[in-house]
Amino acid sequence: MSKITPFCRTFPDASDHHAPCSVATTIERHRGMLTAKQLAPLLGESVKTLYNRVKRGGQPAVLIGGAVKFDPYETAAWLRSRSA
Repeated sequence: MSKITPFCRTFPDASDHHAPCSVATTIERHRGMLTAKQLAPLLGESVKTLYNRVKRGGQPAVLIGGAVKFDPYETAAWLRSRSA
């Protein structure tokens, strides 16, 4: 399992290289598809809540080999659209 880094290297204030990224940016920087177990803590919710939202069609996800996966770019776009 790859580690998701929550800090921006290219944050607008170059003097602070450890400034936190937005949740959407953190998700977007992840390489490869995310599992529910990886995504749920980033969204501050349980895996069960995440699965329930996907089941209702409230969040983009794909089914790969019987496992629910989340595209980081689609998930970040979805999250940004909810905060607008």
